[in-house]
This record gives sequence, structure tokens and C-alpha cells, in this order.
Amino acid sequence: MKLKVLFFCFFVFVFLTEAFSQRFHCPLGRFYDLDMQQLTLKDSVEKLSLVKPVLFPENKIDTIYKEKIFSWLDTHFFEDDFLKFASKKYSLTVNPILDLELYYQKDLEDGKKYFLNTRGMEVFGRLGKRIFFKTEFYENQSRFLPFRAFVIKSRNSIVPSCGYAKPFETDGLDYAVSISSISFDVNRNFKLSFGNDRNFIGSGYRSVILSDLTFPYPYLRMDFNYKKIYYYALGSYLHDGLFSYYNYLITDYKYAVYHILGYKPLKNLEIALVESNIWCKNDNSSALGYDINYGLFDRIKFYTQGNYQGKHVDINSEEKQLFSFNCGVHFFDFLSFLVDGLNSHAQFEYTVSRYDKNNSKVSFWSYCYPLTTPFVMDKNSGAEAVCFVDFEYKRAAVDVKYLTRNSSCYKDLTLRYFLNKKTKWNLFVCFSSHNCCKEYYSKDWDYKYITAGISITPANSYFDF
Repeated sequence: MKLKVLFFCFFVFVFLTEAFSQRFHCPLGRFYDLDMQQLTLKDSVEKLSLVKPVLFPENKIDTIYKEKIFSWLDTHFFEDDFLKFASKKYSLTVNPILDLELYYQKDLEDGKKYFLNTRGMEVFGRLGKRIFFKTEFYENQSRFLPFRAFVIKSRNSIVPSCGYAKPFETDGLDYAVSISSISFDVNRNFKLSFGNDRNFIGSGYRSVILSDLTFPYPYLRMDFNYKKIYYYALGSYLHDGLFSYYNYLITDYKYAVYHILGYKPLKNLEIALVESNIWCKNDNSSALGYDINYGLFDRIKFYTQGNYQGKHVDINSEEKQLFSFNCGVHFFDFLSFLVDGLNSHAQFEYTVSRYDKNNSKVSFWSYCYPLTTPFVMDKNSGAEAVCFVDFEYKRAAVDVKYLTRNSSCYKDLTLRYFLNKKTKWNLFVCFSSHNCCKEYYSKDWDYKYITAGISITPANSYFDF
């Protein structure tokens, strides 16, 4: 009886106590990242946009107000975060994480149901005025379509960005991911962060320096800026999830350190040099890179990135230069003049990646080596072109994605309806055509299938391998 009373009191408190709050850590999910890049392009965020997650300055204290139960239900399901509590001493926001997908492919005759079932929770907030935190937990079960299941199985059941997966039922996979981080806003110019999370360096869909495709890792990060100069130092401890699973208490690891020196001479121009070093007891790799992006007319953003790892002699005694780069352009609201309230976005990106050290493939799939370019999984180098075109009007949206590289071609058309535009909660149906060639996938795969589902998640999923 006491438990029922406590349960009732808790929900009465939730329904009647509401708080205004904002994120300090910008999520890495593509929907959130596009919003952040557009804000940065218009100079409403005085930050470098290439080191992510971007840490927003907290300029105001949350306020508390009251709402009736039915107003709460309408607001927090369809307009705002799910649960929020706040005072001058703290704030706490809780959102569900959900990604339920069903796949239909008419040529499959095995009678199986192919699906992705992700559930979890996101919690973020602050303590006082200077301490901020976030945590996310993802519990997953899935039965991937045959061509994806083949690639994952051939890499010892390592799911991209999620690590090792154990068997689920007869031919499914079960895996979980947990991330968390704490940030200290020491002063206006200095911030300190640490946790078990992912980071990203770059302005594009891919990165050739550091991506969020990796399995979450312990890290320590320092952000410093003075006027137009920015400096970031990131140290991390990268685990080999596969090796650790089979060798309990024996850890195969790599350390990684990134130093980023950025300069913002104009409000719409960012220039950065990146030095990195990744090492372990049997391997060492140093690299020097750059990242440049330039905004034009508050609606167009050009970007380019490069990473040079020096020379390498392959098994055929041929010397190769290990240089990777990408370049791209973003168009924001390029059709807003046609229809009032129409949000439009287009992105074109080209990436060339060359990482052909002897252990790079194994390291990539077990997330010891933080690459974002999965098309190098079987070959010494690869080139990829990707195009996104998105239209959004009120709560309805249409997304088009075209991706081509030497191993495969992806064509996706997605129809969405946003139930909540702030949390990106949406219903969707996606029509896809994926072609994978025999040279990379043991046989030719040609799939046309439909995906339908509901999604609310702050993280990216990279299943376009």
C-alpha cells in the first residue's frame, strides 16, 4: 500500500511541477547536429562547430512553473522534454530512448521477422551553475537483414558503434551501450569534461580524424578559448570490446591523445590544426590533420578535412602515403523563399580514406582505432560520395539519401512525421535499395526493402556499411 501511495505522489509531483531547461551537451545525433550547425552558421553560438559534442554556454537559470495534468500530457509528449525538474540548485531532464524498426523484403522466403528493438533512457541536467552531466543507456535486440548480418558475423559479432553482441534466440543479436559524461564550466574561457562517451572531430557526415562510430571509451577533455583562438586537448583510453569479452580481466587497449588548435578570424570561418597520437604496447600511430569550414550568406557551409599518417610499406614492399580527406557543402533553408515555414537542407560530401596498416581492419571493427569510414573494412583504401536532401514542413518531413562507394550503393527515401520536434520523436517509413558487390561481401547482394518504425534517440546509428 505504501508503495502505491509513493508511486501516486511521484506522478502527481511530475505532472504539476514543470521546469524550463536547456542542453549543455549537444547530442551527436544527425538531427541535433544539423540544428547546431545552422545556429553556428548564423553566429548565434560562439563556438567552433568542429569539435563535438559542442558545449553550449549556460546563460540563464531554469525557472519553475505549474501546469495541470492534461496540459502536461499534451506539452511533454508533443512539444517538450518528457520529464523536467529544476531549481536554482539543480535541473534534471529525462527522456525515453526508443528505436523500433521492422524490415520487410519480399524476396526473403525464410519467414523470419527482421527487426531492430532499442529501448533506453536519456538523463541530463546540472548541479548549481557550473556542473553539467548527461547519461544514456541503450538496450538492443535485433535480427539484421542477411547482408548486414553477414558483415557483422564475419567481424566476430561486432556491431558498428555498439561493440560485441551476444546471441539472441537462434539468429538474432543482443547488445547494450551505456555512456555518461560530466562537464565543469570553470569560467567563461575554460571547460573540463570527462566520462565514458564518444567524440567527433569534423563538420561532415564522415570524419577521417575521429568519429562517433567508436564504442564508448573513457576520456578527459579540456576546452579553452581566448577571443578568436580555441584549444582542445582530448585524451582517451580505447578498449577492444571483442578481446576483453573473450579474455576477462585481460585488456587489449590503445591510448589516444588529440590536440586541436582552432582559429576563428571571421564569424563564418573556422580553421583548425589537429595532431593525434594513438599507441599501445605493440603499435604506435601519429597523424597531423586539418579542418576548415566557411559559411556563406548564412545558408551555405563549405568544409574540408584531411589527415596524414606518414608512409607505410605494405606486404608487397610498396611504399604508400597514408593520407585521407573529405570535402563537402551544406545548404540550409535553400527553398524557404518558395513556401513559408518550409525547412530544407542539402548536403554533398566526398571522402577518400587510406588506412592500410596491418592491424587497422581488426582495430576498426573492435573499436580500438577510431575511424568513421567503414568502407575501408576489407581494402587498403576507399572513396565514398554521399548526398542528403531533406524537406520539413510543420511536422512532416521527407529525407533522401544517396551513398555510393567501391563496395556498395545505398538509396533511401524516408517519410517522417515528428510527434515531438524538440526531442526528435518521429514515426517513419523508409524505402531502400542496397547493392553490395561480391568482391567485398563474398557474393552480390541486391536488396530492395521497406523499413517502418518509431524513433527517439540522441545518438547516431551507422548501418550503411
